[in-house]
Amino acid sequence: MTFVLNILHRDMSILAADKKAIAGLPVTEAPGVAAHGGGGFISHDYKKITLNSSKSLALAIAGHTQDHYYIQGIERSVSIDEVLLKIRKHQEGFLRFFNRTGLSTLTSFMANQGIATFFDEDADTYFTNTFLFSPIEIQTRLHRGRDEVQILHAGSGSEHFEKAVGSENIDAFKASIKNRCTPEACIPWMQDAYRRVSTSDVGSGAEAVFVVSTRSNPKFSTIQCGG
Repeated sequence: MTFVLNILHRDMSILAADKKAIAGLPVTEAPGVAAHGGGGFISHDYKKITLNSSKSLALAIAGHTQDHYYIQGIERSVSIDEVLLKIRKHQEGFLRFFNRTGLSTLTSFMANQGIATFFDEDADTYFTNTFLFSPIEIQTRLHRGRDEVQILHAGSGSEHFEKAVGSENIDAFKASIKNRCTPEACIPWMQDAYRRVSTSDVGSGAEAVFVVSTRSNPKFSTIQCGG
């Protein structure tokens, strides 16, 4: 469940996540929250992006919401290294390598994914850490911001992204922002991508939350977007 989208560049990073989620644990009944046939609850205003306490790093999650129980630790963390270590330890702890009896009866599971992005002042560079974890597998990769825009994505909507948005559309967008990569130039295109992906993936919402960091203001802040 979910569509997470990150635009990574030498001078900025924009992280977005849709608001729709199926929470595995009961939540307080409220407007926008409804029971789901799978035993969870559908929320149309679920918080999937977390900032660490110094706002130097932003993390967006995808998958089963209850499997990302390290989030509160991220909110209390100050340094980037501390956050990345917590994520790595959680990935490794989620594996069931030492419970092979349980693995032998495992019939299905959902892989959980995340995107953590930050500006490293010492390296003078933006980075994005994409990661995946499940009972049988972990993956992690560090991407470095470059002059050329990189579009990174995760979650169930990720599988539909290129087809729903269109390869030509994606290439045209990259070309259009080659010399003016700014939040103002990127976010409207990202909003359209969410609307397109949501029509193909029932697990992804059409509305997203955006957080932005730029060299002139490297601390992540939320960008308010209209419909």
